[in-house]
Amino acid sequence: MDLPTIAIIGPGKVGTSIGILASRAGYQIAAVGGRNKERTSAAAKRIGNGVRACSISEAAKKAQMVLLSVTDDAIEDICIRLAEQKKLKQKAVVVHCSGALSSNVLTSAHDYCKCSIASMHPLQTFPTIDETVKRIKGAYCFCEGDENAVSIIEQLAKSIGMKPVKISSKSKTLYHAAAVMACNYLVVLMGSAIRLAENAGIDRKTAWLSLKPLVTATLDNINSMGTADALTGPIARGDIKTVSRHLHELLSVDEVLAAMYRTMGLYAAEMAATKGTITTKKAKKIKSLLKKV
Repeated sequence: MDLPTIAIIGPGKVGTSIGILASRAGYQIAAVGGRNKERTSAAAKRIGNGVRACSISEAAKKAQMVLLSVTDDAIEDICIRLAEQKKLKQKAVVVHCSGALSSNVLTSAHDYCKCSIASMHPLQTFPTIDETVKRIKGAYCFCEGDENAVSIIEQLAKSIGMKPVKISSKSKTLYHAAAVMACNYLVVLMGSAIRLAENAGIDRKTAWLSLKPLVTATLDNINSMGTADALTGPIARGDIKTVSRHLHELLSVDEVLAAMYRTMGLYAAEMAATKGTITTKKAKKIKSLLKKV
């Protein structure tokens, strides 16, 4: 399969990093398109090999694959404008990088220009371009769309070191919610744990430095044993009195944190019962305690 020329629309971290890695893998990056001239020029310079920085419309016209690496809210509007104004090559491949949206938001490209459409979402967190270039390699990339486009982006994903996985269009939102819980809400959970430690009289720095090895060991346990077997603590042991004391103190500190504790505790009770470390009867008692207002 011949490698398609690529236009990167959006000079952000993900688009720029894919452009850098794709260029290294032998793809021709035809152009980078964006609204902000300085950021677009900087992205083109980072990709190198004489990549041109230009407007979104100009960039889209230059390539066989158009990669929309812009905010979720902008994807559909940009695609509609490019399609209606015939700024896309006929039968080009149009792809976006959103985790939350399916390829359906690119339907206008198919309807107006007979383009193949798909989405590809690298499942990683990308704080900077340098870190993104490192982290993309080895990351899983979830792909969906029409058959032709998916085969092309799977090849691109493999070429730049990612592990492509097909997902159905209708499952995209739940997939993204899972990613949010694993990444964003982990940050929230750690922030909440640190806040509770501060309420216990432990300074913020010491709280994190002491909790970090526990978190790391827990992730290692999940990796080696799975979530059910990695579950420890008072609910896994059936220590109802300890859970009750936790709730009492949490309610005196922060009702929102108490609500978080309750919600996660309900799932922990289910996991513990499934694991067999507590009986179904004890799990019901714990759930009843956690549901009390």
